[in-house]
Amino acid sequence: MAAHWHILGAGSIGCLWAAHLAKAGHRVTLILRNSERLDTFKKNGAVVLESDGKQHLFPVNACLPANCGPISHLLITTKAYDTLPALKPIAHQLTHDACVVMMQNGMGAQQETATRLAPINVWAASTTDGAWLKEPFHVVFAGKGETKVGPLLQTVPSLPTIPTELAPSDLTLVADEQIELSLWRKLAINCAINPLTAYYDCRNGELAEDPSKFQHMSRVCAEIDRLCQQLKLQLFDGPAVQQAEAVARATGANFSSMLQDVRHKRKTELDYITGYLLKQAKQAGLALPENQTLYEHLKKTTK
Repeated sequence: MAAHWHILGAGSIGCLWAAHLAKAGHRVTLILRNSERLDTFKKNGAVVLESDGKQHLFPVNACLPANCGPISHLLITTKAYDTLPALKPIAHQLTHDACVVMMQNGMGAQQETATRLAPINVWAASTTDGAWLKEPFHVVFAGKGETKVGPLLQTVPSLPTIPTELAPSDLTLVADEQIELSLWRKLAINCAINPLTAYYDCRNGELAEDPSKFQHMSRVCAEIDRLCQQLKLQLFDGPAVQQAEAVARATGANFSSMLQDVRHKRKTELDYITGYLLKQAKQAGLALPENQTLYEHLKKTTK
């Protein structure tokens, strides 16, 4: 069923989904933060999707937050720390039966948004698709993964696991009735890899290949295991460090998003990754000194 999707956050994942939703026959409108971005977009009036060396243009619409009109379907792909500020000027334009899907790194922003928007239905999504922006509104599809989707508030049993109107072509969607557990799994890997690559200014693979860096990652992961045991969360079949090592090796040549933010002197999502982990630990009465030290160091040396 075709729908009109508004996308809040025109970064790599936002543009990737804009292109694929448009390709699937949906109407798509990008919500852009200011008139300068809107002027840049209007030069082409389209999202460029580059895959396997080929480029395709997908004409979509764009609007500023103040004048988007009724929003019935909203995909949020902003940075976690931008979510609530970006949502504030458009929240009153959401229809009472709106469908909101959040696709972001870290945890915390999803729960805050679901609480803020209640009783509007909110789904969370976790993706392993690879994408990066070559230039504004020109996205390179770097690696096909899958996107897990599930309702964030389990108190609404009648909600479908995946919104029926979410049907992109060429992207793999997986229904996930335990989406919060999947978000926790991704959070654990992000906590093990992203802050350490920013700390050491290294590619992901070095965390697995360099003995001292691997030992540091092992200590970080041991604390994650301890917290999850306390919270009765079964994330992986074995210790978290095994999964973190596998991901670090599989993405060995990559620079983590947090390291890229640090290098470009941009604000990081540290508060929604390690910061969220530490908040959960504090509530559980547990100290995580390795993660705490890493968090405090990065807070001092980054934005």
